[in-house]
Amino acid sequence: MIVSIQGKKYNFEIVAVDDCFYIKAKHKFTGRFSCINNLNTILSALKVNVDDEKFGDSFWILSKNKVRKFEKVAREILSHKEFRDYLEEKLDEDRECGEWENIEK
Repeated sequence: MIVSIQGKKYNFEIVAVDDCFYIKAKHKFTGRFSCINNLNTILSALKVNVDDEKFGDSFWILSKNKVRKFEKVAREILSHKEFRDYLEEKLDEDRECGEWENIEK
């Protein structure tokens, strides 16, 4: 399942397909994007152990049950305007540090 959520400055895609999970954020004005599920704000919301190496990558291979659980939580948190506004501030900081090299038209 792929779920799209529109933010003020970013568009988000929650990708939960089979055993793969990731969240992609795309900056609306520059087209730059990044997978953000390993961002501390997201890791905290998903309640994962930040020291677990499998959560350090930009996409995760997990059990199908875990993928469904994370998709549900991600959809809930990204649907809340206050959380999304806070997240967008953090994404601006991350992007301004040059971390976002990928570009999509």
